[in-house]
Amino acid sequence: MFGQAYKKVIIVMVVFNLSACSVVGGLWYERIDQFIANQFLESANFSNTQENYIRKATQEFKYWNIKNELPEYKKLLLRFRLLDSETRIGDIDEIYKKGGVLGNRSRNFFVPYLAELCKTLTNKQIEEIEIHFDGLMEERRFKLGNETKNYQAALEKNFVRFFRLLRVKLNEEQKNTVRLLSSGLKDTRYQLINDRIKWNQQFVTILVLRQEKDFEQILADHINSFSSEDKNTRTGINQITAEILASLDEKQRARFQKRLGVFVASIDQILAREN
Repeated sequence: MFGQAYKKVIIVMVVFNLSACSVVGGLWYERIDQFIANQFLESANFSNTQENYIRKATQEFKYWNIKNELPEYKKLLLRFRLLDSETRIGDIDEIYKKGGVLGNRSRNFFVPYLAELCKTLTNKQIEEIEIHFDGLMEERRFKLGNETKNYQAALEKNFVRFFRLLRVKLNEEQKNTVRLLSSGLKDTRYQLINDRIKWNQQFVTILVLRQEKDFEQILADHINSFSSEDKNTRTGINQITAEILASLDEKQRARFQKRLGVFVASIDQILAREN
């Protein structure tokens, strides 16, 4: 819950989320505050006062995000849409880093609200949050343990799904690109789960110190330390993305650009409604 709210925004998630709002005419995005609030509320049995505080914070986030961040998402999508046969990994890296900046700004928006909320937690609620964290990690381990595909095959499946979202059906040569460039990537999924478990445990320990003088700074530093991916894996994924985008044929590129145009139009509709 808490950790998931601070994952860096990457272009994959931007496209995924905007595709959802494009399907329902912006309704999904209009309810983003409710979605985020419900994620928080799943972690413990909060009082009515705490729930109202959470919903107020996420509503303020929605309006702040629409005013300040959606125009930046639009710029990212337009940049992504312009990628052509000359696309290189540096192009993808730059888009990803800018998406990371947006993710960090969203994270930083919530930190003061989270600090104030945490100060009101009871010992029982902290125990409930710990149990919630443990359950999430158990579920993640279970799903990974039941994964029938190896790591490279799972990556290929994810790339096929991602480009299908963009209305691009990868051909065999492009799928082979995924296989070839992912062959040297190390499967760090279990390690990332273990790292997340350690981060969760430290988070719960920090909650116990919620009445200490330096609590807000300690909490902010810990949240800023959150990471959900391996740097080498990210480099590999960006390289694969660049290679595929550079290899799109005329029909694929037309569908790709049209689909991203729909996402951009959805942002314009949301911004027009709010202005």
